[in-house]
Amino acid sequence: MTPSSATPVISTASTSAAATREHGGLLGTLLSPLVETGFAAGNVFLSRSLCTGLLLVATLLMIPRYFFCAFAACAVAGAASRILKLPSGMRRDGTLLFNVLLAALAVAWITRGSHLGTPAVVGMLLIVTIYTLLLAAAFWHWFPAHAGLPPLSMAFVAVFGTLLTFFPHWAAASVLLDSGLPEEPEWTPFAVAAFFRSAGTVLFMPNAWAGLSVVLALLLWSRVAVLNAIAGFAGGIAVVKTLEACGLEWAGWFAAHNYLLAGMALGAVYFVPSWSSLALAMVAGAVAALNVAAVQHFLSGSGWEYLPFPFLITIWSLLCAMRLRESAGSLRPNLGLFETPEASAAADAATRTRFPHRTEPHVLLPVKREVTVTQGFDGTLSHRGEWRHALDFEVHDGAGRPCPPGCDDDLSNFYTTGLDIHAPGSGEVLRVIDGVADNPPGGCNFAQNWGNYVTLRLDFGGIVKLAHFKQDSICVKAGQRVNGGDLLGQCGNSGRSPVPHLHLHAQSGVETGTATTPFCLTNYFTRTDAGLRWNFAGVPKRGERVTPGVSQPVVMGTLAHFSPGTATYRLSVEGRAENRSQETVHLLLDEAGRYEFRGPHGARLSAVLGLHSLQIIESGADGSLFLQLLALVMPAVPFAYQSGMFWEDRVTFTGAIGASGFIRRSLRALSASVAPYLPNSEVRVVIRHASAPTPNGLRLVSSLQTTRKNLPTSVELEVSVQQGTTTITELSARFAKHTLRFSQITFEPGTASNN
Repeated sequence: MTPSSATPVISTASTSAAATREHGGLLGTLLSPLVETGFAAGNVFLSRSLCTGLLLVATLLMIPRYFFCAFAACAVAGAASRILKLPSGMRRDGTLLFNVLLAALAVAWITRGSHLGTPAVVGMLLIVTIYTLLLAAAFWHWFPAHAGLPPLSMAFVAVFGTLLTFFPHWAAASVLLDSGLPEEPEWTPFAVAAFFRSAGTVLFMPNAWAGLSVVLALLLWSRVAVLNAIAGFAGGIAVVKTLEACGLEWAGWFAAHNYLLAGMALGAVYFVPSWSSLALAMVAGAVAALNVAAVQHFLSGSGWEYLPFPFLITIWSLLCAMRLRESAGSLRPNLGLFETPEASAAADAATRTRFPHRTEPHVLLPVKREVTVTQGFDGTLSHRGEWRHALDFEVHDGAGRPCPPGCDDDLSNFYTTGLDIHAPGSGEVLRVIDGVADNPPGGCNFAQNWGNYVTLRLDFGGIVKLAHFKQDSICVKAGQRVNGGDLLGQCGNSGRSPVPHLHLHAQSGVETGTATTPFCLTNYFTRTDAGLRWNFAGVPKRGERVTPGVSQPVVMGTLAHFSPGTATYRLSVEGRAENRSQETVHLLLDEAGRYEFRGPHGARLSAVLGLHSLQIIESGADGSLFLQLLALVMPAVPFAYQSGMFWEDRVTFTGAIGASGFIRRSLRALSASVAPYLPNSEVRVVIRHASAPTPNGLRLVSSLQTTRKNLPTSVELEVSVQQGTTTITELSARFAKHTLRFSQITFEPGTASNN
C-alpha cells in the first residue's frame, strides 16, 4: 500500500538504494531475497524503511507458515521479475512485491483450512505468486498513467477475492482454526486491544501481541505515521459506534484495519503531516468505516466484505476530492518521496520558509543598471484590481530625481529615456507593438494603454509583458526566440505613461488586457542601509533601488568544482579544557549534478547548483556537528558578487547544535515527531563574504539572528581551490564562551556518483 510511483521525486533518502549498494557480490546475492522481502513488508504499511520491514518479517515468525510462504513468494517473484526484465528498482524497494507478499499470506491462511498436501500448497503458492506479480505490474503501469491514482493493494485484493470465491469452505474452516498466537491480556482496554489487533490483521494475524509487534516496528520508522493511524482508527470507530447505536448489525470492529491504514496513508504519506492532515486522517477513517458498512451490506456472505477494498475506495475517492480544491491551503499534497513523514514535513516547512515564491514565474531584472521601483504590487496609481501584480522602474539620480532639476519639460532629459531593456528570461516573443508615439512629459495616451510593448512566453513558465518602449526602438519580432539578457529595445514614454518608465508584469493569457498574475524577480540586489542585499527571489517594494546580479566566474568556478571524496576534520574547542576529536565527511556528486554531504549517524545535506547560486535543498544534519554548522553558513551562496554585499536565509533546527548520544538522538526524534504540529523552529542568518573572492577560494561568515544559547553567534567557512578542485578546509563557530573549529587534516578523492 505504497505511494504512487508516478509521484515526482524531489527528495529521497534512498534507504533501499543504499541497502542494495551495500549488499554486493555473493553476500548480496544471498541476502537479496531477504532484503526484498523486508522492503515488501514495509510497503504494506507505506514504509520504505528496511529496518521496519525486517521487523515486520520477523513478526511473521510468530506463525512460521506465514514467514516461509512470504519469503518463498518474494524470492520466486524477484527471480521472475528479473527474467521478465521488470523494473529492478521497483523490485528492490518493495513496490512491486508487497502485493506478492500479501497474496502469499493469503495462501498460507486459506490453505490451513484445507486438506492439501505440501506439494499442492507449494503449487498453489507458485501460481498465485506469478499471477499476483503480473497483475501488480499491470496495475502499476495503468493506474498512475490513466487514472492518476496509486494502485496500492488492488492486485492482492483481486487475487485474494478470487481465492475466497473459489474456496469459500477453506476460508470458513480457516476462520475456526486456532492461529497458535499468544493469548491476549485480559486487562487491556477493549479499544486499545482492538487497535493492536487491527494492526496485526493486515498481516493475517488478528492478535493484540502481533499487532503490538507491528506498531513497534512502525514507531521505529515514524511516530507521525502511527499518530495518524490512531486518528484514522478513532474516526472509524466513532462511525462504528454511531451506526451500532442506530441498530445496524455489522462487523465494523473486525474491519478496523481499513481505518488505520486510511488514516496513515492520507494523514502522513499522501499529504504533508500537519494539523489539517491529522484531521483528514480522522475523516479518512470515518469514510473508510462507511465504505466498510456499504461493502458488507452489498457483498454479504461472499468473503469479499472482509478484504481491504474499503481502504482502496477511501484513498481513491478522497485523493480525487482533494484535487478539486482551488488552492492547497494548509492541507498540502506530498510532492516527493521521503524516507519518513517527519522528513516530508521538515522539507515542506523549510521550502515554504526559504522559497515563498517557488510556484511563481521567476524573471530577471530587465535592465543592466540600478533602477528605482516607482510603483509596486497593489500600487496607488494603476496597479490595482486585475492588474495589481506589476512593477514600474525608473532611473533616478542620487537624490532620487528622474531628471536634473528644472529639466522635466523634455523627454531627452529624463534618465530613463533610451534605457536599454533586456529579456527577463529565455522564451518566445509572442507579440510586438512598436509604432505608438511617445508622449510629452506629463501626457498620457489612454487610447493605447500599453503603448509600445513586447509579450514573451518564458521557457520556465509564465507570460510576461514589458511596456512603454520608445517608438521604433524594439529590435525583436513575434515568433523570435530570445535568451535571458538579450536586447529587446529602449525605454520611452508611450501609452499610459506621464514620465518615461518601464512597466513589467506577468499575465494569465496572451491577449492584451488579460489579468496579471503573481511573479517575482530573481538574482538581484537591493540597496539598503546595511549594504547591498542579494535576493534569490522576491518582489521589491515602491522606493527600493534594485540592481541585477551578475555572475562572477571566480565565485561560480569555485562552487562548481567541489571535489567528491572523503575529508577528515580535527575538531578543536577553544575557551574550554583541551578537547580534540575528529569527524569524517563524505561528499558525493550524483548524475544530476547535486552535491551530497554525508556525516555520521545518517546526517546529510543535499545542495544543487542552480542558475544563480549554490543552494542547500535538503537538510538532515542532526547527528553531525560539522554539517549542522555548514547548514548555517552555506544555505545559499550566490554566483553574483559586489563589494559589501550580504544575503539572508533561514535554517530550520529540530535539536541543539552538537547534540549527540542515544538519549539526545531520541529526543531529536521525538522533537521531529511533534514538529509538524508546532510553529517552525527556524533561525535567520545573515551571510557575507569575509574577504573578496579570489581564484584560491572563498571565505564566508554567517551571523545568527537569535538569542538561543545552544546556537553560535557566528559561523565562518573557508573554501579552498587547489589544482582545480574545491574543498572545505576550515569551519569554525563562535559561541558565547567558546569557539569550535574544524580543520581539514586529510582528503581522499572519491567517485563522483552516489549510485
